[in-house]
Amino acid sequence: MVVVKLGGSLQSTIYIKKWIRAIELKFNSSFILIFGGGKHADKIRLAQKEKNYDDYKAHQLAIKAMRKLTIDHSAYLKNFSKIDSLDSIKNNQKKRKLLVWIPSIEDVDDLKVSKNWDSTSDSIALAIANKINSPLLLVKSVKFNSKKYLNSYFLKEDLVDKDFLKYKFITNQKISIVSKYNFYKLKKICNDFSKNSITY
Repeated sequence: MVVVKLGGSLQSTIYIKKWIRAIELKFNSSFILIFGGGKHADKIRLAQKEKNYDDYKAHQLAIKAMRKLTIDHSAYLKNFSKIDSLDSIKNNQKKRKLLVWIPSIEDVDDLKVSKNWDSTSDSIALAIANKINSPLLLVKSVKFNSKKYLNSYFLKEDLVDKDFLKYKFITNQKISIVSKYNFYKLKKICNDFSKNSITY
């Protein structure tokens, strides 16, 4: 099984549909799809500053934002089985199984990620990949110009959240971080997961 996290920045683009279609056509692999929070999460960041609520309240609302973005795209996910609890993923790790995770606060809190903006949907997806011992594919809107991206550049450019690299080195999961434009490389990415943590 491959964990695929679609960045919230893809929310208003055609690329969410393109990635979903690419996943549907990858007949020999199982996938679990995780959505970021997108514009829903951006609104929460602004509201926290205006209303001055604490980080845990913002964390809860950000998880709800991920859930909302997932539900927003339910029309494109008819071939995916909905997973309401992470505990049920292992029961669905069969060949050619397409899953989409419907986030809950309880599930995320059990992952032991930071309950603030240090851990966003990127670190949550990595924690899930670690929980089920599966490789992680992060789809981002940026266009990459180099071959290696797993370094401190991520933190400087806000490509992933603050805790992601810390968790990466603890979990040692296989990870690919790809541009939204590279949906057509999904088969190669999945093949490379059996060899190395390569990004495109």
